[in-house]
Amino acid sequence: MIARRNDFVLFTVVAFVLAWVAGSGPWIDGHGLESALWLHSGALLMMLTPTLGVLAVWRLRERSWREFVREIGLTLGERPRRTVALIAAAWLGAPLFLLVGFGLSAVFGWYSFEFGRAELVVVVLLDSLTVNALSTVVFALGEEIGWRGWLLPQLARRFGLASGLLITGVIWALWHAPLTLLGYNYPNLGRWAALAFIGFCVPFGAILGWLRLSANSVWPCTVAHASLNAAVIPFSLFESPVHQSNPLLTGFGLTGWAILAAIAAALFTCFPLRSPSRRARIIATDHPQPLLG
Repeated sequence: MIARRNDFVLFTVVAFVLAWVAGSGPWIDGHGLESALWLHSGALLMMLTPTLGVLAVWRLRERSWREFVREIGLTLGERPRRTVALIAAAWLGAPLFLLVGFGLSAVFGWYSFEFGRAELVVVVLLDSLTVNALSTVVFALGEEIGWRGWLLPQLARRFGLASGLLITGVIWALWHAPLTLLGYNYPNLGRWAALAFIGFCVPFGAILGWLRLSANSVWPCTVAHASLNAAVIPFSLFESPVHQSNPLLTGFGLTGWAILAAIAAALFTCFPLRSPSRRARIIATDHPQPLLG
């Protein structure tokens, strides 16, 4: 399916409006980031809204569900073994990125670890890699169906791969506004956190986009997303309460952004992808459909 202008509008409106509905709890009770129950439950519900946006488009266009599974990338693609290998790399690579990011931040004096008993550290790490990662997959899939499953390929067909990755990353970051305007991830920045998060979402989104398009499957980027979300927990638990870190400089800040940008550049340089735009033009020629509507 080649998306029309109305499809983009419908998807965006549904995803953003429902995200604000799901994430409105901390705004309503006035407790902001201290509204623990509303904040985390709302964040999980928010993660399902991009899929609802795609479903709204599919309903409007009256497309088949078989086509939905194929086009969104819910299979393992044409090379299942390679896709499984990418899933494994994504599962281990996301926490490794955080380890390197926060480790470098500690070296530069921007972050400080404080570990407890060795047994506790091992349990927390194993739990984040297994139970927490698996329990987050469904919610990560809720996002990835929308952002990388549908939106990225459609934008890449219209504007080219680089522009598609950039636009998707910016939209993805701004969609987090119900949380980031509260200072989520960057509490010292207040509402400016909404803009700061773009610096993270664009390079990380590019890596997720490479995983999705390389495998022609949404599963590698879903696992990477879930694994990253789960791996955040140890770094918040083992942060020293004595040393006040600046999140804008650590793993989710400038240090992390630089590492993610380097990884993305390496992936696209060493394993380049062909933009979907040319294929879309061929399909459009064989099966004419209006591009605007």
